[in-house]
Amino acid sequence: MAKDWFTPRSYRHLDRPLTAAFAENVQKPAFVARHSFAPLLRFEKVSKRYKPAEHKTVPKKRPIMFASHKDAAIYGYYAKAVSDALEQAYAAKGISANVLAYRKLGRGNASFAAEAYEHALAHAPCTILAFDVEDFFGSLNHGRLKTRLKSLLSTDELPPDWYQVFKSVTKYHFIERSDLKSDPVIGPRFRTRGSVPIATVAEIKQHKIPIKDSATPLRGIPQGTPISAAFSNLYLFTFDQALAAYVDSVGGLYRRYSDDILIICPTEKADETVETVRSLLSSEHLTLNESKTERVHFDPQDASSARRAAQYLGFTLQQTGPGLRPATLSRRARKLKGAIRRAQLHMEELRASGNTEPISTKKLRRQFTPSGPRNFSTYARGAADKFGPQSVIRRQVRRIERRAQTAISNLKQQFPALESTISLIPPNG
Repeated sequence: MAKDWFTPRSYRHLDRPLTAAFAENVQKPAFVARHSFAPLLRFEKVSKRYKPAEHKTVPKKRPIMFASHKDAAIYGYYAKAVSDALEQAYAAKGISANVLAYRKLGRGNASFAAEAYEHALAHAPCTILAFDVEDFFGSLNHGRLKTRLKSLLSTDELPPDWYQVFKSVTKYHFIERSDLKSDPVIGPRFRTRGSVPIATVAEIKQHKIPIKDSATPLRGIPQGTPISAAFSNLYLFTFDQALAAYVDSVGGLYRRYSDDILIICPTEKADETVETVRSLLSSEHLTLNESKTERVHFDPQDASSARRAAQYLGFTLQQTGPGLRPATLSRRARKLKGAIRRAQLHMEELRASGNTEPISTKKLRRQFTPSGPRNFSTYARGAADKFGPQSVIRRQVRRIERRAQTAISNLKQQFPALESTISLIPPNG
C-alpha cells in the first residue's frame, strides 16, 4: 500500500537508506516511543542574494540539519498527522487562504503573487507591507509549541510516541558535517558511492568528533527535518487567526509563506498594521526583523511611486508591471555564464585530446532557451501568463534567452565541430 508520507532518501547519513517496509514500524506508537533518535547532520546552505541598494551580490548562510533515514521516516509520518489536522483547523477558522507554505494547494508562487498584485490593483492606492521574522526556527518557544500540539491532538498530555518525537526536535543533538569531512578516516567516505553509513555514533566518539547539543534549552527547532515545517505552521496557528482577523477588518489582504509575511492594506492603516504585526509576533515570543521590513506605496496614478517595487515570492509588484526580482535575473545570468564556461573548458579538453566528433549543445539549449520542456524559460513564461498583459516578465526572460543564444552561437564559432543546427529564439517570444 502506497504511503504518501514516506519518501525514500538516498543521502549519506549515519544509517542506510530505507525501503518502504520500514514504514510499517513507523505506524506503531510503541515502536516510536522506544526509538532513539540519531544526531542530526548540520551544514550551512549558502545562497547568493542581490542587494539592489548596495548594487552587489552577497552570500546568505542558512543552517540546515537533516535527519537519519529512520528518523526522517518517523518525522514524515508525524508531520503528515500534524498537517492533516491543521488543514481541518484552517478550514474551521476560515484561514485556509492565508497560509501558503508547506501545504499542498495545487498552485505555485506565481499564482499567489498574481493574486496579491490583482488585490493591490483593485484597492489602489494602498500600501504593500512585507515582513520577516528574525531567526524564525531558532526562536520557536518549546512550551508554546507543546501547548499547541496538545491542543491539536485534543489531549492534556502528549502520548509517549508524540512526546518522543517532540523531544527529539526540541532537545536535539547534531554533528557538523564539516567535522566529519575533515576527519582523515571518515572524510574520504563522503567521496565514495553506495548506501553504507558514513560512520557509527561509537566511531564518531572514538574519533573525538563533537556531538553538540541544541544551543538553547527552551526555544528553537532544527530547520530541515521533515517535521520542522509542520511544527512551524502549528506554532503560528493562533497568530494567523489573529492577524487574518485584523487585516480583514481593515479591508486588506494577509498572506504568510513560512516566516515571510505579506499584507496589503489601506495606506492610512499602514502604521497601525506594522504595530499590530510587531505586537502579535511579540506575544508569540518572536521578533520582527526590522531591517527586512518593506513598505511600498502602490498607486498607478502616482508616477513618483513607480520607482519602488514590493518583492513577493520571487516577483516584484509595481504599478508599471509585475516582473521577476533582480536577484532572480542576476542568479540566472550567473548560471548561464558558469554553464558556458564549463562547456568551453570541456570542449577545449576534447580538442586537446584530438577528439573531432561533433559536440552537442542540446543540453545548453534545453536549459537556457524556450526549447526546453521544463526550465526557467517555461516557468517564467507561465508566470507571465498568470500576471496578464501588464507583466514585464516575458520581456525580462527574452533578454536572458537572447544572451544564451549569443553565447551558444559563439561556442559554435569557437568550436566548429559543434552540431550545425540550433533553434532560434522567436523575436517576440
